[in-house]
Formats: sequence, structure tokens, C-alpha cells
Amino acid sequence: MKSLVTHRAALACLAQRLAFGCLLTLSSGGAFAATATPVFEDRFEGREEIGEQYRTGRGHQGGWKVVEGSLVGEQVRSDHGATIRWKADYADLDLTFDFEFAGGTRFNVVFDDKKEKSVHAGHICRVSVSPRMVSLSDDKTGSMNLKVREMRKDKDLSQEKQAELQAILEETASKAKVRLKQGKRYTLRVRIEDDTMSVALDGKPVASLTSPGLAHPTKNELGFTVNGKRFVFDNIVTYDVAR
Repeated sequence: MKSLVTHRAALACLAQRLAFGCLLTLSSGGAFAATATPVFEDRFEGREEIGEQYRTGRGHQGGWKVVEGSLVGEQVRSDHGATIRWKADYADLDLTFDFEFAGGTRFNVVFDDKKEKSVHAGHICRVSVSPRMVSLSDDKTGSMNLKVREMRKDKDLSQEKQAELQAILEETASKAKVRLKQGKRYTLRVRIEDDTMSVALDGKPVASLTSPGLAHPTKNELGFTVNGKRFVFDNIVTYDVAR
């Protein structure tokens, strides 16, 4: 049994390395980066309004503005981070953007299917970034799945169900330690291809996750959720990755 577990761990490690290698090739100006045309692109230049292509959450309008050619976000409601979304139509995708912590504590890059009813608020997957951690989550089969959410809320969950819940949460998430500074600008790249999501920071692979919910065929809304004071985003570029 021990040798089988070790073999599976080795295969998982190899899969992550292969995914990272692919991401590095793209980040270094490989064929995809050189020839593809962006499906969505925004440099936030020449305007002061966020633009009609974006939708903010109810009560979050005051949390988003364009300042000196960058998108600035700040939490304005105590019960939820400030949200901003834009329409999309992807199965697989490659997203790049610049970001800066300017007083804020954490932000999420969220990928949704607003018509998917098996999850809370249509959440399919996400990348969460804080100054010390980058976390990847398959929301569809993990934490945002309605059945899983009910298990998490159940204070009388049996030990067997608790173990089942813990296994689900561990299998549908991945994280890596980072060290990010306030006031410094970084570039994040997120690539979702089939059931694998890979993340690179300033061109270097950081974390990856392989989980079934990531292969959900429709991701029709993307965006940010910010927690804390101030964040700066810029140079958002998204490519559609054909399967």
C-alpha cells in the first residue's frame, strides 16, 4: 500500500512539473503568446470611468475606479469583499494581469458560470492571493458546491462525514507560500486547460491544481473580489485556449 501511495504521489508531482513546463514556455514567449489574439484586453488608459464592460456587485460601486491608467479596488462593505466582473465565454483560458497591494490584504480572481445551479453564486474556480499565500480552488466540486457548503454548515456532522468533508476540501485545493510586498507591482498568470489550473508569478511557476470541476465547459464571467483597503490592477489580457 505504501509503495502505491508513493507511486501516486510521484505521478502527481510529474503532472505538476509538466503543467509548469507548459506554462513557462508560454510565459517565455512561446508559440501561443506570439500568435494568439487576445479575446479580452484592457490597459485602462485614457479614461476615468471603469467602463460599461464591467459589472460591480450590489453596494460595491464605490469600491472601484480608474486612477492614472489603472483599475483601483477597495472593500466598501463590511460583510463582503468588493466585486467586479466582466463577461466572458471560455472553456479553457489564459489570463494575465498586473497587480499591487496598496494597503489591501487579499484578493480573488474568480471564474464563474452564472447559469450553473450546483454551486453558490455560479462559482467554478478561483485563485486567491495574499502577501504570504497563493491558493487555487476548484469551487464547483469543492468549497462552493451546494452539498459541500451544507456539510460545512452542519455543526452536528458525524466524524465519518467530517473526514469526508476534509478529504473533499483537500483534493479540490492547492496552495503555495509566497512573499509579496505592499507597494510593489507583480504580474500574475492563470492558465486553465481541461481539468488543470496553473499559476505563475512574474513568469515563475507558483502552484497548480488538477481537479474535475476545472474542466467545466462554461466560464462566462471573470473578475476580482478584493478584501481590505486598496488594490491596483492593470494590463488585463485574456486568451481563449482551444481544447
